[in-house]
Amino acid sequence: MPTHKIEDLLSEHHRRFTPLQRLLARTANRKQWTAELRAAIPPPLNKEVEVADIKGPTAYLQCQSAAAATRLRFLLPEVQAQLTSLQSFSQVTDFRVKVSQS
Repeated sequence: MPTHKIEDLLSEHHRRFTPLQRLLARTANRKQWTAELRAAIPPPLNKEVEVADIKGPTAYLQCQSAAAATRLRFLLPEVQAQLTSLQSFSQVTDFRVKVSQS
């Protein structure tokens, strides 16, 4: 089995992205989406919410507690207008809120 340098694994010389590149891009997207969501939500709730994924018209949100999920569900109608003005959330029409299992 050949060994590869990390620079080779991260480089974009391939026609297709490597699994590591896809994972890094997905992580960067999640961080960006979460930062945008948190900017639209008042503290302290904004620290308890993150974006798990955006697939098509659905954004999947995770909360640290059931109480945070309930508060977020009440806030979503007013926050949704603010979020859909952002490119990341422009196609999102549905928000699914779940409580983290951690």
